[in-house]
Amino acid sequence: MCDHRCMLTCYGHNVRLPQSDLAYVAFRLALLNTLADIECCLDFEEEMGEPLGLLTEVPFLEQVSPPVQVDLLADTWTRHRKAELIEASLLDAALVYAACMTAGRVSNDMPDVAAAMLRDGPRKVSPRIIRRASFRLDDMFDAFWDDRDFLLIDDWQDLPPDRVDHIKKLMGLPDEVLQPLYEALNRWRVSPDLRAKLEGLLSEKETWETLSVVRDWEAKP
Repeated sequence: MCDHRCMLTCYGHNVRLPQSDLAYVAFRLALLNTLADIECCLDFEEEMGEPLGLLTEVPFLEQVSPPVQVDLLADTWTRHRKAELIEASLLDAALVYAACMTAGRVSNDMPDVAAAMLRDGPRKVSPRIIRRASFRLDDMFDAFWDDRDFLLIDDWQDLPPDRVDHIKKLMGLPDEVLQPLYEALNRWRVSPDLRAKLEGLLSEKETWETLSVVRDWEAKP
């Protein structure tokens, strides 16, 4: 099923990310998988060593705090659900990519887990949707955003500033486009409206559990 009130757009509203069951699956599986990473870390009272969460799919953003990753994804999800058309940012594109790749991996490697993650959600989808989901999610992202330039930003870190400026110009990535990615790296707490932003993605019970997990993480010394 696809709701044609598509919101997240690319290239001046000419290309749109569909408000479809497949998009819902991408956001939901990516979010729940990230929460599972957080809970595992909390349960074993471990310091965060290896990067966690969906943004491990985007090297430049892999150090973003896992609860902030949840918040950022929920923010993109909220804007995606609205009726009006708003052009997606490069950060939105990176989050949608990370969600599609994470959901595709979970669906491919752990289909039973993916089916269980979808079973209790607020949107009822056929469990058959996870069949070949990794290919379909990859295609959905490429139809929405036809480059993956955000995957290259991490490679710039050891380059001289003048070389980086040259690359930015060649790629058409001015500082104002990149700024939200840098801001994401510097965030350590979730926004106070996280609960509202999870509407339509998690059940009420799951939402409260998520908020509890986030609070536990932020309370870590």
